[in-house]
Amino acid sequence: MTILNKTPTNPNFLLPNRFQLGFARAPHIQYFCQSLSIPGISLSEVVNTNPFVDLYVPGEKAIYDTLSITFTLDEELSSWMEIHDWIRGMTFPENFEEYKNLSRLSRNIPNPNRPQYSDATITLLSSSYTPTWRFNLKDVFPTSLSAFVMSASDGPENTLTADATFRFAYYNVEKLF
Repeated sequence: MTILNKTPTNPNFLLPNRFQLGFARAPHIQYFCQSLSIPGISLSEVVNTNPFVDLYVPGEKAIYDTLSITFTLDEELSSWMEIHDWIRGMTFPENFEEYKNLSRLSRNIPNPNRPQYSDATITLLSSSYTPTWRFNLKDVFPTSLSAFVMSASDGPENTLTADATFRFAYYNVEKLF
């Protein structure tokens, strides 16, 4: 795009339902994920005071928002249990063996010495379902898993969902096209 031509080379909009989520530790999430929020990033700021007005200068640290996802529940609760067992293993409410079992809960852990973490990827797809961007999240771990509500008044056409929130160290964005 030049100064004389302000028409973008690709006029297609990013569609909200063209994404894939993948966890090394929780493979069922990719299949059942219904929505997610691409985490935002902000910059810390430092106050430079003087007698007249406080001046703000850029800080040194990036601050990432949390990764929030919504996923459907299957009859076996596979995706919900993956996250539940992950959180439970990190907090070991009954005994220390639960933490030892954390690395055994998944064969896909890239670093068995740090079983509480997993890497994750979010791939954005074009309107023709071609991968265009990939967000590589490093050292991801869950911080919350929502309840799900069972109701005798709901019909079989209703689908149960749950929400999960994750923290991570940082992410890299990779252009795939």
